[in-house]
Amino acid sequence: MNNTIKESDAKTKNHVNDLKGLNQLAQEGILGVVDVVDSVHQSVLNLGGTLSQSKQTNGLTGFIYRSIRATTRLSYRTINFALSRFTPLLPDVLLTKRRDHWVAVLNGIIGDHLAATDNPLALEMTLVYQDQEISIQQAAILWSNPNVKPLLLIHGLCLNAQSWQQKDHNHGQALAKGGQYLPIYLNYNSGLAIADNGLKLAQLMFELNTLLAEQQKINVLAFSMGGLIVRSALQLAEKDKNLWPHRIEKLVFLGTPHQGALLEKTGHLMEYILKISPYSAPFVQLTQIRSQGIKDLRKGRIHDDGQSVRLPRHIKSYAIAGTAKDDKAPHKKMVGDGLVTVNSALGRHPKKSRHTGIPKKHQFTVFHVSHLGLLSSKEVYDHLEKIFVD
Repeated sequence: MNNTIKESDAKTKNHVNDLKGLNQLAQEGILGVVDVVDSVHQSVLNLGGTLSQSKQTNGLTGFIYRSIRATTRLSYRTINFALSRFTPLLPDVLLTKRRDHWVAVLNGIIGDHLAATDNPLALEMTLVYQDQEISIQQAAILWSNPNVKPLLLIHGLCLNAQSWQQKDHNHGQALAKGGQYLPIYLNYNSGLAIADNGLKLAQLMFELNTLLAEQQKINVLAFSMGGLIVRSALQLAEKDKNLWPHRIEKLVFLGTPHQGALLEKTGHLMEYILKISPYSAPFVQLTQIRSQGIKDLRKGRIHDDGQSVRLPRHIKSYAIAGTAKDDKAPHKKMVGDGLVTVNSALGRHPKKSRHTGIPKKHQFTVFHVSHLGLLSSKEVYDHLEKIFVD
């Protein structure tokens, strides 16, 4: 079977859609700044007393701010209309990796907002093979080859399928050469709530399950946030009594913040400090400009009810943690790879109810490595090779 996608299937898009998306964001950004300035103005007017419930000024000042908002909306609607008129006249262009990268970053930061406002820059959950998007049906055909082992790779926050390529190394491609694996990558909007992406993944796996031969198994390598999304999908499948989780043979978590991530916790503290004073309260809006996906990382939240469950016992689960220091500095080791602590990445927690259930013999720690460095680490790949190939 030929495991290649035709050149004609390469991803193209009319770049006017990107311009529309940026135009929409520019409008929202200006309006957001106006709202902050208006709110600060209102706070100043109320100094000496309690902060008013009204977040906007009244009278002549309020009229001026409302006029600015109306003018801004009209200007950007005009630009959007002009772009729509020119769309049929412009050719589609081949999307570049640089463009895909900044779109992935943008989705990680405000992806939930992009989706809620129907912004053209919002990413959908898709499958990628050889740098090209493929359908679920195409993935099933590729994985139906009896001479290959299916491998699904799921990226982390602000990343995409191309992010697995780091320093001339790609864990998926290396496993394809060393163990006959056929890697297919998942792309998704990492700014959405983890539970929302978990639902999308569960639906994708449900459909894929109906297309594969009964004996075909799937292996999963999930990096960072990607691991939380897998766990969310598995929890939903268990709740709905779906059968697709039985296709999962091995599941490896790479730098996944099972118990939460450090940076989001720091941001949460900043919000709390700003809310203490009425003078700084209006600027809290600026610190809240981050997606629900990022907020869910604070406690490793994988479901709307906030509850966490152990992994299915039939799945062979593994966890690989990274730490920037060595084992001679235990107080530093706790910090982990700069984003995720070692205990969080290994799924450990003081409360047994929060344990992921990953066996201790399946837990590994790699030293002198950063979070993103896990994707290019030779030591990490050595562990992956032993897990997937041996």
